[in-house]
Amino acid sequence: MITLFIFFILSLTLVMLLTPLFIKIGRRLNLTGVDIHKPDKPSIPKTGGPAIVIGVIASLTLYLFVKGFSTEIIALIYSSLIAASIGLIEDIRGEINPKVKPVLLVVAGIPIIALSVYTPRPVLPFIGATRLTKIYPFLILVSYPVVCNAVNSIDVLNGSISFTSIAFFTAVLVVSVIHDFEYPMLVSVIMLAALMGFAIYNKYPSRVFAGNSGSLFIGAVMVSIAIIGRVEVVAIIALLPHIMNEMHVIFSMRGLKSAKQYNSRPIIIENGLITANPDEKAPITLVRMLSAKIKAREDSLVKSISLLSFYSMMLAILTNMLFMR
Repeated sequence: MITLFIFFILSLTLVMLLTPLFIKIGRRLNLTGVDIHKPDKPSIPKTGGPAIVIGVIASLTLYLFVKGFSTEIIALIYSSLIAASIGLIEDIRGEINPKVKPVLLVVAGIPIIALSVYTPRPVLPFIGATRLTKIYPFLILVSYPVVCNAVNSIDVLNGSISFTSIAFFTAVLVVSVIHDFEYPMLVSVIMLAALMGFAIYNKYPSRVFAGNSGSLFIGAVMVSIAIIGRVEVVAIIALLPHIMNEMHVIFSMRGLKSAKQYNSRPIIIENGLITANPDEKAPITLVRMLSAKIKAREDSLVKSISLLSFYSMMLAILTNMLFMR
């Protein structure tokens, strides 16, 4: 517990110190995004991702020096860095083709397979351990673009990515403590610290965005630790709001398409308040559903999304405790 506390403080401190630096870098290099939900449409640096990446990777690297070599942690580092690199390219050079991006993100799953840090026997509720020797590697590769894009898609409001991700890693941490799973426990503690430190700057009104580098990195860590720690079911349940949001977006837009291709946005902003767009052709998102027939402040919608994530967190923990013994 003392070791975990030390890594928690290290990750938290690094992110809290690095984020202001990357805010300045973002402004200087003009790596900004328009905060479209604000009346004055301010430009906000989208360079918070590198601060999270450095804080987490530095903490995991120190763990390797202290505890010794770990193939599982090495695989997780490689996978998450690949995803973060794809996101950083997108932040700097512009949006990657929505049909090409999932293919690139498949590469993030290769270190997990190449280093054989997975067990093709996921534990399912009521059933127990299953045997998916042939299909499991394919599921690993597919899971990276699915989860990374789902995390990226929910990052549309100030603080939404921070608080929904905190709920996810809290679920993994609680289950890991119950079953004494070392790696999921370690990674969850480090990620929670990084996200808490980042949330200080990312919460409403946001001073920095995670950017694609941050969201894809977080998504890749989620997938990697779920596979390595054999908590796949917990991860899926904890990610239900993300998955629901992504599926609605894909089906309503009839495939993988950029939001820039649509003139009709999911929501309308009136006097700083958000309400659902009545246009039937507008993409369906979680924010649009939560703002249907009401006008709400951005921070109120973030609270609603966060509550859904924490509800999913509790559901994931209870499912593991009651139905996966």
